[in-house]
Formats: sequence, structure tokens, C-alpha cells
Amino acid sequence: MAGPEPQCDIERDRFASAWPEGGPLLAWRIEGLGGGDSAPAVAGGKLYGLSNREGKEIVWALSETDGKELWSSSIGDAQPQDVPQSKEGPGGTPTVDGNRIFVIGMSGRIACLDAKDGKIVWQKSLKDDFGGTAPMWNFRESPLIDGDKVICTPGASGAMLVALNKATGEVIWKTAAVASATPNAPSAPANRPNEGERGPRGGQPRGNNAPQAAVVAGTEDATLYVSEHWGMTGFNQKLPNGKYQVNLHFAETFQGITAAGQRVFSFTVQGKEFKDFDPFQKAGGLRKAYVESVPVEVTDGELKITFKQQVENPAIKAIEILPQNASDKDLKPIRINAGAAEPFTDSKKQVWSPDQGFIGGQVNPGTFGMAGGGFGPPGNAGGGGRRGGFGGGSRAGAAYSSVIAIEHEGSRQYVQMSSSALVGVSAETGEMLWQYNKPSNGMGINCSTPIYQDGLVFAASAYGAGGGAVKLKKNSDGKFEAEEVYFTTSMQNHHGGMIVIDGALYGANGGNGGGIMTCIDFQTGEILWRDRKGPKGALLYADGRLYLRSEEGPIVLIEPTKEGYKEVARFEQPDRSTAMAWAHPIIANGKLYIRDQGLLLCYDVKAK
Repeated sequence: MAGPEPQCDIERDRFASAWPEGGPLLAWRIEGLGGGDSAPAVAGGKLYGLSNREGKEIVWALSETDGKELWSSSIGDAQPQDVPQSKEGPGGTPTVDGNRIFVIGMSGRIACLDAKDGKIVWQKSLKDDFGGTAPMWNFRESPLIDGDKVICTPGASGAMLVALNKATGEVIWKTAAVASATPNAPSAPANRPNEGERGPRGGQPRGNNAPQAAVVAGTEDATLYVSEHWGMTGFNQKLPNGKYQVNLHFAETFQGITAAGQRVFSFTVQGKEFKDFDPFQKAGGLRKAYVESVPVEVTDGELKITFKQQVENPAIKAIEILPQNASDKDLKPIRINAGAAEPFTDSKKQVWSPDQGFIGGQVNPGTFGMAGGGFGPPGNAGGGGRRGGFGGGSRAGAAYSSVIAIEHEGSRQYVQMSSSALVGVSAETGEMLWQYNKPSNGMGINCSTPIYQDGLVFAASAYGAGGGAVKLKKNSDGKFEAEEVYFTTSMQNHHGGMIVIDGALYGANGGNGGGIMTCIDFQTGEILWRDRKGPKGALLYADGRLYLRSEEGPIVLIEPTKEGYKEVARFEQPDRSTAMAWAHPIIANGKLYIRDQGLLLCYDVKAK
């Protein structure tokens, strides 16, 4: 969904500066590709893309001449998605490198394929191999190829970014998440441009502005049920052999879940299985505590709990392990407050340790009643995260953006928008070099690819956040700092991407409620213009023109100018599906490609 905005070689390709009424000439069309928002990559006379087809996640190659399918390869079963928006199939664009194709599917499978016949050279899983947790709309990243490395974002605490050998898939390095990464998107500081613009509808406070913890009934210690660990696959705790009572503490605290059946998962405790577990149903409603007590016996020195997702991510508030061997006075209870960063003392003066022992997943402190996630897609709704819940607080986590490579003061870096911050890591070692939190919204729905130009790194997101630019400074000790140049709430780019041309940044400002085409000064953040005639959508720049694919469907040709919105032409694609039009437009070799789920249209836009 958030691949790099393609550019074109304007010395080689010249494109029509206007279109006839009804749009440019349709060169060919092909149907039956399968579902998905993946825009095609064009190279060597072929088009490459991703789809869900007949229950499988498919990589395909088409002839550039007529759209005929040359080959298709499955990289595994199609990934189901609970929320309806963009559930049809993958959203990432393949990356072509010589005779190899690199893809990341919704499932988190990353694969290298032979461009000639589609045979898989190697394949890994961001979830299974690196402990990553899929965000709510699953993985949507386009992989970055840089030299001998392929860079991608599992989003795990110990592998937020990874570099793999592009020839073999072997790990070169992993980036550990920074524990202090806290998404904030706060109110504008004094003297910032566009001070008066507020957050999303309903006036919800941003970031750390007076967060309110959820109130939980049925317990004397409601604070224990605010933070949580979610998306985990397991929990392990070393213990002396013996008998124990394990108390698992649950509460559904996300306000977007309103009925039973909206979060269901299974778990096993030392081999004892609990199927179809529904915290809302068990507790009898929202924000009510429920404790599942399980007697177990440890025989191999370790307590093991596994979790399996069904509907929504598994989520837990606390785990209590009570020894039942009365004769052994040295055994002490173990109490863990899931998701918490600090110890907690309850009403009985019992101390609960911070989050520990979990395998995979992420933590959530539960601010704004968003613990456990909810709904709020890259396109319609607003609240939390099923497949990757969101809310404030420290967390690793993949979002939907794609990595870019930059060179700054002799340092090659990879820049990415995670679920909580814009970050830069060393291309050589994967070490975290700097981070900047403001462009990340409190939902963790960060979709647009960052921009590096004219000495500034810029990133933006919607949901009440905005866009911010930082200048990277290298200190005398060799460490980097990201110094904010400006932050503006007038560039809340949702997922259509932004482009900088002649010192001006163009993109849509707005989220679920729609958007307005906006132009800001890239160096200062000052609004140059905004015009509602420019719809919200995905942008492409080629040969002096902006190509805008509105998410409602129309394709618009715009002359970029700092003076105001200047529309040159627009047309409606034929046979529009009912899905939002989120695949980016693509231009290559005088052709404009528009994908609408299983339909791909090829238009001749070369200058005559």
C-alpha cells in the first residue's frame, strides 16, 4: 500500500501534456488478476505484481506488450483479514533487481523469485522467522534492495528492521527497537505553522494530552487491567518442578469492541487447551475483569503458555504463578503485569513485575481506552487495531510504510516509519541512529513513505497527527540527532503519498473523512495552497505533471505550481469495482497503468 512513488526518465520518455475528453487511448486491459492493491513494477518488458487468487498469495508476471500472463507463482496461502477495507489482497509493490523479483505478501512472507519463470529462490516469514506481528491490515511494505541487501520491517522488538542477503535470504543484521519510542503527535508548539488546525473529529486529545486509563470493573485493582501484551505467540517462565496455580487475567478494554465474537483466540497452559476463548463473553462485557485459573504441574523446569490468533489478536493483562507445594517455603509467587514498563503494587501490597517472558507481540499501556486495539483502517473507520491493535505507549511494530535509503554526512542510512516513530538506522550495522516521534499517529497507522530531499527528512500520517521535517545533525561523538525544523497539522497524509517538486510538497491532507489536495513549502511547512477540487488519492510525478489516482476512482492530471491547484484533465476508468482505489498509478515507457483489484488497464500517454 505504501510503496515508493515511481518516477520516470523524462530524458527518454515524453508524455502528453493533456488528455482528450474521456481520457487517453486505452492500449489494452486484462481481467482476472485476483484481489489486491499492489501496483505493478515494470522492468525488462514485463509487469510484476501481487494478488490473492483461489486462496493463494500469488506473484504474477505479464507481458508489457499486451498484458498476457507469462507466469504466476504462489508464495503460500492467502492471508485472511478481519476488517473489510483492503482485505482483497496484497498492497506492496514488487521490487525488481536484475533477474530477481522481491516481494512481501500480506502474510509477512518475503520471497525472492526468478524473473524469468517465477521459481522461488528463497523465502522467509517476518512473523515466524523474526517474531514480527502483522499490523491490523497485515504487511503492506515494498522491500528495499540496496547493494547486496534486502531491507524489510518485521516490527519485532528484537528485529524491527532486518537486512537479508539478497542472494540467499540469510540474516546480515537486525535492528532492536528503542524502548523509549512513544508516539505522540502532540499539539503544535508555539510559533509553529498552522497552529489553529485541530485533530480528528470529536476533538480527541492527541498523544500525551491528559490520557485517561480505562475503568475496569470486577476487581480491586483496576490499574492491573489497563496495560496489556497483545499479538504474542507464547509465554515462558523458568520454574522449579512442582505444582502451581496459574491465574491469567483478562479484560476487554478497547472501546471499539462492543459484543462477543469480536476477539476470539485459543491458548494452552502447560498443555491444557482453552479453545475459542472470548474475553468479552467470559467477563460479561467491556471493561470487566476475568481471571482464568489453571492448575498445572511443571516437570521440565519451565512453564509454557502458547497463544493462537483466531479473530483479533490474543491479548492478556497479567499472569500470576502461585506455587502449590506447601512444604517448599522458598518458592515465591511470580506476578507479571503484562504491557507495563514499571512494577505495580496492588491493594494487597503484592508487587507485580513489569512485562516479561512473552514471545513476540507488542505492549500497550492502554491510554484513551484503546488497549487491545480496535478498528481504524488506512481508509475507513477510526479507532484501534485488530490485527495489530494500537494506542499510545512504547512499542515496536511494523506499520505500512516502505524503507528508503539516504546518504547523510558520510553515513548511509535506512529511514522508515514504524508504528510509533520515524527512525534512521545504520545501513552497515542496523544500529538505531535517531528517531522522531511526532509524524506517527497514536493509532500506529503510518502508511506513507518518508521523503529525504534538500537536507530534510519528512514524514506524515493522518488520525490527528501531521507532517514533520527534521534536519539530521552529526555530533562530535559521531552520534546523530534529528532536530525538528517544523511540524504542521496541515499535511496529515493518510496513504496516498507525497511528492516534492521545486521546493514544494504536494499531497492530500486528510484521513477517513476524505482529504484536500494541499501544497506546502518543503523547507518551512508554510501552506502555499489547498483546494477541495483536488481529491484525496495516490500521487505519481512524470514529465512535469502530477498523476493523481483518486481513492474514489477518477484519474486526474495536474500541473504542479506553487500558485494554486491547476487541473489539466481527468477521466473515469471503466468498470470500476466497489473497492476503494488505493493502488498507485504507474507510468513506464509511455504507458499509464491503473489497477482496480483484478482489472489492470494500460493507457497510451506518450506524446505524439
